[in-house]
Amino acid sequence: MNTNNISVKSSEFNVKSLLQYFVLTDTEDLQAAVADYQKYLNLNPNDKEVYFHLAKSYQQQNNLQAAISAYKQGLSIINPYYAQAVAAQITKTTVDVPVTPPLPQGEIQVGDYKFPVIPPVSVEKATRPFWSVVIPAYNRTDYLLECLVSVLAQWSDVDLMEILVIDDASTPPLYELVNGIGAGLVKYYRNPQNLRQQGTWNLAVTLSRGLWIHLLHDDDYVLPGFYTRLQESLEDAPDSVGAAFTGYENVNEKGEVVFCQKLYGENRGIAENFIQKIGVANPLNPPAVVIRRATYERLGGYHPELTSTLDWEFYKRVTTFFDWWYEPEILVNYRKHFQSMRTELSLSGARAASIRRSIEISESYLPVDICKEVTAKARRHNFIYCLADAEVPLRAGHIAGAFRTIQEILKIDRSPESLAYLFSWLGQDRMAPLRNEIVLYLASLPLNDCVPTT
Repeated sequence: MNTNNISVKSSEFNVKSLLQYFVLTDTEDLQAAVADYQKYLNLNPNDKEVYFHLAKSYQQQNNLQAAISAYKQGLSIINPYYAQAVAAQITKTTVDVPVTPPLPQGEIQVGDYKFPVIPPVSVEKATRPFWSVVIPAYNRTDYLLECLVSVLAQWSDVDLMEILVIDDASTPPLYELVNGIGAGLVKYYRNPQNLRQQGTWNLAVTLSRGLWIHLLHDDDYVLPGFYTRLQESLEDAPDSVGAAFTGYENVNEKGEVVFCQKLYGENRGIAENFIQKIGVANPLNPPAVVIRRATYERLGGYHPELTSTLDWEFYKRVTTFFDWWYEPEILVNYRKHFQSMRTELSLSGARAASIRRSIEISESYLPVDICKEVTAKARRHNFIYCLADAEVPLRAGHIAGAFRTIQEILKIDRSPESLAYLFSWLGQDRMAPLRNEIVLYLASLPLNDCVPTT
């Protein structure tokens, strides 16, 4: 590789370009790539994007401190507010890492179920930012820097946006990484023990002071204009709007787009008949969603029993009582990869159990006039969806996880149509290991559990 091969041009900062432009394979010489980027920057010191490509190369070498330095240089060029904050930062010899407080006590009942209370912001904190961007993080360092860079590129003032990282007891702690790139702008909190996603999300919302809250996965990233576009719309939105979402893309480990979602096309405004969509299945990814904090205060937080569907259940709760605002532009990217929590839950079969429970919970509060219809559609749709999800543990050789998924989908829907679909699916040759697992399970049951009584 040589400098003649580097064709990056100085242009308007674009995170998508940043992440997709240059992906090195294991066989390429990272040291030579780093050297060539540095030579290029000696000649073009204000080429903002090349600093990010250099940072990516350092990350692939696991040289996180060098990556942070390169990211900071690029951010300082594209965002003068960030540059001023870095220049004003005072280096401390000792650091007290803030520990998250215990989850607040109390519950709010909606329908037949109770949800964790989200206390209002203290009256002493009268000056509140418009945005609270909260990034729960656990152990991963490969994507967290990119996530933070995408937010810091859009930060302009502490009175407009606060940024928090909630470290869910990572080993080692993520403080140095977060503080290194955050330049004092990012508040870091560490859970004294691992609370999983449910507890961490509720703590994140509780700690936030903003009028609107954006829960952003540590492996996702926002695109330019996410916060300004939404703020322009939400500042004038009626009080009936309790949440909002944008168009989004799913990307893989290399930043390549694998899916694009614009749920209402180009029809910007209040999402019409959204409950008919969200009640059946979740068409949203959390990074594309922002929630008014007052919505949490009225309806409570995320149900502690749910895992992968805690966002879906909460969105159904919101839709029952509030309108949603839709911003059509693609403004965020959701990353799909094999280290994600969603993959972990699919492998174990826990994802199907969470889907089933979410349907049961929302059935208690959905509007009476549509509850029966929407719930029936949800059961049928998610029966098929979870059956497809059983393919994940099957491909990985986790027969027990696939079997657990089958057990759960039979609790989701036992209609004749769904059972016929299941029997046809199980009849495929490649399902032989799963059929054997089912036979062994049935053989282990007492006879009176297998034979119906008359």
